[in-house]
Amino acid sequence: MQSFYFFKIKQTMPELPEVATYQTYFHHTALHKKVTDVVVEDDRVLLLPTETLREELKGQTFESTDRIGKHLFVQLSGGKYLSIHFGMTGRLKYFKDKEDAPRFTKVLFSLDDGFHLAFSCPRILGRIGITSDLAEFGKKKKLGEDALKISRENFVKKLSGKKGLIKPLLMNQATVAGLGNWIVDDMLYQAGIHPETTAAQLTEEDIMRLYEKMHYIIKIAIEMEIRYDDFPDHFLITHREEGAKSTLYDGEIIRLVVGGRGTYICPQGQRLR
Repeated sequence: MQSFYFFKIKQTMPELPEVATYQTYFHHTALHKKVTDVVVEDDRVLLLPTETLREELKGQTFESTDRIGKHLFVQLSGGKYLSIHFGMTGRLKYFKDKEDAPRFTKVLFSLDDGFHLAFSCPRILGRIGITSDLAEFGKKKKLGEDALKISRENFVKKLSGKKGLIKPLLMNQATVAGLGNWIVDDMLYQAGIHPETTAAQLTEEDIMRLYEKMHYIIKIAIEMEIRYDDFPDHFLITHREEGAKSTLYDGEIIRLVVGGRGTYICPQGQRLR
């Protein structure tokens, strides 16, 4: 494994595809390696004391990974999990020589293969912790099911008959974990649904279409390793700016504010009901 192996993920607020890509990166680099040391450069990213983190990790092997929405989990050989939330600018880098540590490294894991794994986070919004129960972690954080794991039936139940606007509902991590602003905009755009439509106004067919678009968009994003320029032209993210011509509908993109978030739509294809 070469020390420069590193995904070039565009630095936006990490959503499920970004975290899934980091999960793949972890598999290619640090999985099945034993932690020989932990150096904390900035404890503001920790959810527990520095010494506790070191005690929990030293001598442990990274056995497997899991994900709930925007949270990455690494199961340790002792049974507990290392939890990683990337915040807006968190990232991982696997490398050989310590002088190659990335700028803004906050936590450095030394591994038994002689390599290191750095968690860097310029804006200090990411978080690292330890948990013993993923279900309890999700409950404490008020997380719904992961967007790629939730069943059609549960997705329909989560939205059917709700009075709130569909965009804020989809972005609420208690509804579905892992969806953020650009994904929800693209889901609604490709499904032909206005973001200010209430969930109660949606038919079961509408909700099923959203479910299918959610899975499609996330899977394409993961396949493309979040390289937006490589996405299919019918994605909103490829021309997500006011005045751009829609490649899916006969009209231009406009910007709204829905639920306090900048929102992009094509009114010709997403009519308010």
